[in-house]
Amino acid sequence: MSAAIALEPTLAPRRNEGIERNLPPFAALVERGGWHRLVPAIRTRFAAVPVAGDAIVYAGKMNHIDASPAGQLFAFICRLLGTPLPPFTGRDIEADIQLTQHDKDGIAWTRHYRRGDRMVAVRSVKRVAEDGMLLESVGAGFGMRLRVYEENGALHFLSTRYFWHLGRHEIALPDLLTPGPIHVVHTDLGDGRFRFTLTAQHRLLGETFSQDGVFHDPAGGIR
Repeated sequence: MSAAIALEPTLAPRRNEGIERNLPPFAALVERGGWHRLVPAIRTRFAAVPVAGDAIVYAGKMNHIDASPAGQLFAFICRLLGTPLPPFTGRDIEADIQLTQHDKDGIAWTRHYRRGDRMVAVRSVKRVAEDGMLLESVGAGFGMRLRVYEENGALHFLSTRYFWHLGRHEIALPDLLTPGPIHVVHTDLGDGRFRFTLTAQHRLLGETFSQDGVFHDPAGGIR
């Protein structure tokens, strides 16, 4: 078992006030002032910043991880970039989400999926671009631009463009060569629990990915 999996849940995710201003300012990213319409537990969760050398950990279970044949092909190809998508499908898969500092202006989000003796880590880094938009990078210069908005008290992330960075240049990828826009929703369930859902909808191929899981905030959600 890897050292990452052996980490105990952080009972009180801590904030490093000295670097907070350099990390994704979710309060400013949520469109149309939606930050204050979010469920308070979500605001608290996304305001937390991991301390250097430590991790914020949320343990839970994926109710399902589904992928169409086209989605499975995309996942296989993406393994060349560092496995940004789970390479298997299934039900009731143990999982956890870990947040760690990546550098002075980014937070790494790592999801571990465990099925039997097999464990897969899916990792991305969120940071804010110079134009103020949220970027999620998955490796080898590839990533997505994300809309961040509130709807019915939940926090939504919707990809608006896939890109490849070549030096300082950002090259947009053709939509048809991607899994389709990815939509992630973080919904608070109360009692320190939240739901994570992810879907990808290709313009021609239909739904390529669907994931749904429930996780537990060891600090009880509101701190």
